[in-house]
Amino acid sequence: MVVLTRYFIWFFFLLFIFTCICGVIAALLPQGVGGILTVIPFLIAMVWVLFKFIKREKRAPNTTERKKLVWGINSIFWCFNLLFVFLGIFLFSRNSPEIWEIFTLYLQQPKFMLTIAILFLLIAIPLWVLTYWFYGPQAIRMANKLHHS
Repeated sequence: MVVLTRYFIWFFFLLFIFTCICGVIAALLPQGVGGILTVIPFLIAMVWVLFKFIKREKRAPNTTERKKLVWGINSIFWCFNLLFVFLGIFLFSRNSPEIWEIFTLYLQQPKFMLTIAILFLLIAIPLWVLTYWFYGPQAIRMANKLHHS
């Protein structure tokens, strides 16, 4: 069994770098169009980490590694997003304390929380399925192509 910590650190690092790059690109795009760039850093980092795993281990992840990688990568992605949502609100509310107050009032509204939960599931489920598929059959194809051709 391979220690996966290295791959999780790589994923976090790549996610951060590509989120910064996509954030700059999103700022240059018309309002509303930049939202599509939300998932791009995740996809790039996920594929990059799989490629690093296959190059280093010379094989695709086994079932146990696959499950740990999928849960780890998705957990890192959502913790990363949650951390930076709160960090952003904190930074903006330093000069305007009412921003934090308004945010906490929104968190008390069931309709707002239901909307957040639905949006989370609309993004989380497809990303989890995509990662699970990519680290399974696609990883096997990539490993075969890289090491058996």
